[in-house]
Amino acid sequence: MPKSPDQPAGRLIVPPRQQNYEEAAAKALPAVRRQPAEQLQWFGARPDGGRWATPVLDDVLTVGLDGGVVCDSTGRVVGPWWRVLLLHYLSIAGRPEEQAPSVTFADLPGGRSYASVYQQRVIERLCRTVGRDKETLRKAGQALGCRVLGRFAAGASGRAPSSGGELEMEFWVFPRVRLGLAWYGGDEELGPSATLLLPGNIESFFWLEDVVVLSERLISRLAGGRF
Repeated sequence: MPKSPDQPAGRLIVPPRQQNYEEAAAKALPAVRRQPAEQLQWFGARPDGGRWATPVLDDVLTVGLDGGVVCDSTGRVVGPWWRVLLLHYLSIAGRPEEQAPSVTFADLPGGRSYASVYQQRVIERLCRTVGRDKETLRKAGQALGCRVLGRFAAGASGRAPSSGGELEMEFWVFPRVRLGLAWYGGDEELGPSATLLLPGNIESFFWLEDVVVLSERLISRLAGGRF
């Protein structure tokens, strides 16, 4: 998921379906180990018996810094994608500003060239599954702890404009990272559509490749998938 050292700036390397998540986790873990406790706490993590626990959507994921194993609140080891996302989140050296979700993936530097594939893997998947019906999507979102909004809430950078969706939700995927989802009902000819909104500085938290995976994983959880 991380960019290779020779990757041109602003260019997205499409994340393959079969990716070496173990290698990505191994690269991120030393950076997490070097973090001061105050930095991990600033990102919303708390010490928990030799591990660090971080709220993620509707659960709390814990990571042991010895082997980097990440478990959910039941003790089940999470999938490799959530493991890498959590390690990348906790490895950030700075303290990026928390911003309201206000831009699409295509608005991000380097995102436009991959926008059509992102649309298929994220938005169209949502609308084929849990997003086929407004009330089904609302219930799924509320089960993940979302806020159902008339317009997206203000962050440190100010209020994001309403998308005008029939259903608008906001998710705290990580304590410092919120995503917004706007759903639009279809008609007899056109099916439903949706827009996933990201903080304008999302790349201060995650690589562009991570943003794709994060978006896919949110849709998977909405559709009933596990961590």
